[in-house]
Amino acid sequence: MKRNILLLINGFGVEKADSYNIYSGELMPNMDRLTKERVFVSIPNNYLDYISAYRNFSMGINEPLTYSVIENNINNETLTNDLLTNITTTVNNLNSRLHIICYWDSASTVDHLVAYLRTIQSQTQAKIFIHIILCQKSLNDYKDIDRGFQILSYELGANVKLGVIAGENNIANMTGMKEYVKCMLTEAGEKWKDLDKKVQVLSQTKTKPFDTRTFSVNLDYKFEENDQVIIFNYASINLNSFIQELYIQKYRTLNLDTIKFYSLFPIKCDKIQVPFMYNYAVSSNYMLNSIKSINAKCIVMDKKDNCPNINYYLTGLRNVIDEDLKYLPTDDGFIYDPNKMLEIVKSLNNELIIINYEISSCKTIEEIKDRLSKIDAVIGVLDNYIRENHYSMFITSLYGLQVDLYNQKQELCKVNFSGKVPLVIDDEVINLAQFTVSEGSLYDLANSIYQNINNDYKITGLIKRKSSLFSFLYKKPKEDKK
Repeated sequence: MKRNILLLINGFGVEKADSYNIYSGELMPNMDRLTKERVFVSIPNNYLDYISAYRNFSMGINEPLTYSVIENNINNETLTNDLLTNITTTVNNLNSRLHIICYWDSASTVDHLVAYLRTIQSQTQAKIFIHIILCQKSLNDYKDIDRGFQILSYELGANVKLGVIAGENNIANMTGMKEYVKCMLTEAGEKWKDLDKKVQVLSQTKTKPFDTRTFSVNLDYKFEENDQVIIFNYASINLNSFIQELYIQKYRTLNLDTIKFYSLFPIKCDKIQVPFMYNYAVSSNYMLNSIKSINAKCIVMDKKDNCPNINYYLTGLRNVIDEDLKYLPTDDGFIYDPNKMLEIVKSLNNELIIINYEISSCKTIEEIKDRLSKIDAVIGVLDNYIRENHYSMFITSLYGLQVDLYNQKQELCKVNFSGKVPLVIDDEVINLAQFTVSEGSLYDLANSIYQNINNDYKITGLIKRKSSLFSFLYKKPKEDKK
């Protein structure tokens, strides 16, 4: 088998015409040299976020398989679910209210939520409050968000109201979470009755949906004793910080033990039990399964906080630990030291080494340039290593970046790497004279890498060997039938 290095510069891409023009041969001389000496093409980039791109890379799907579970439940049944029935029965018996905290990341979310609302409303006349957590990462998503709010407003009955709205990234930090919990308990904070205007303001101020600060739409939504709460989630959500902040709050005297939480799919929560309606769907096509099929082992280098998410997608939407898939935390910054990186790579015995760099966290254009320059130095030493040992290195990105940042002159400039991503194939065998690199997805790229590790892997990827002209010319003619 052949050792392969997949070096990712996430957020990096082929700059669009309206971008600041960050990349240059002077900034990244090793990258520039490889684009001339080795195979260099670009592949379409349909992603601006980390999780969706990794899901597509490892499983070839654009949405979590949990979407399919919900779709099947809506289409094949009358939305009958024992836990859902138990929730509405509890609400009726206690004469309490129901809260739905919905993680909204696509147009399908609203369709699913509406279907569940109709079923719930057929089972109870209690007050229902919908709290939205926006997960979208692009300003372009505001069109769908505005349309979604209109659909919800049309579908909401007299007993259903929109409550609190916040961005997923905003409540990921302690300050944002405190603000969110305070709003849930006291109704304090920013209030907007006209959602159309609020969406316009967010779009005009270039606030990405998942960065949205907490605001409320209606009153009378705050948590009360005996309320029931459904977390409308498609992926694994860590509820620990929310529950912890809820229990230590000093705003109101409230017996929180009477408030019960449930979820669509399993979530992480250490303090309380959260019963769930459905289990996760597991993909039959995923990276760990593929590398096992060719008896290969993989190691991923990335920040410690990212590793659980990566593992979840590489193992087919499961949180499992496997000996063939290891992780090396990079929080101390060793991946920017060329000599240390070379030493570590030499010490590994994995057939696939994935090194995750990113430029998404950079706050200025100069910071992006500095980071790309450091990554380029690592590319240089790894290129020498793979040439000496007849290995391979793939350099690309799983997602693009589209953001406004300041340059040295404190001018706000657009950085737009969202169109296509560069793919450099640093390999002594693969060349454009004998191979073609076709259009395809990140999943096709993954299949090409597996095939390059072991030729026994038979799923076709981006890279295909050209048919020989001579073999065609000298092909033995068929004999005429007598």
